[in-house]
Amino acid sequence: MKRFKKVLALVLAGVLALAMLTACDGTTDPDKVIPDIDTANVVDTVNHMAADSKEGLGQVYYSAKYSEITKELLNNWLENREKSVTYAEEYQKIVAKMGGNAKIVVGLTDKNVIPGLTSGNPAVKSSAKYDVLFKDTSAYNLADRIGVAFVKTENGTVYQLVCLFDVN
Repeated sequence: MKRFKKVLALVLAGVLALAMLTACDGTTDPDKVIPDIDTANVVDTVNHMAADSKEGLGQVYYSAKYSEITKELLNNWLENREKSVTYAEEYQKIVAKMGGNAKIVVGLTDKNVIPGLTSGNPAVKSSAKYDVLFKDTSAYNLADRIGVAFVKTENGTVYQLVCLFDVN
């Protein structure tokens, strides 16, 4: 009887060990995991505003890849917004990383790559308004991914940038 219990315990321990490994392929889709509560709040707010709009706009889905691009764009804006040539050159380099048919449809698009951009997007986090994302509903309707970035400057101001991407 003692031997049976030991063998049973050993078998059960083996089953539990194998059960822990099931469905684990070692990869995690970064677009399924929103990195922080601030980003989650932005994505939720944008989607609620879209759904509540009179046009009944569609939902956008968080993208880690496009959030990285959004962060690079925000850093470029913070560092080079007063230097129009440098800003535009860096902007083009960052956007080229998207590759394929992907493009920014709302946010820092080619249309508003101008130095000194101060209204709407990017914004100081505490005064951010998302209405600017819905000004052109035809552009919003092209979007299927959202990139969100926050950058804290040396003086403690937190800037945020939200870009909507058409990746199809």
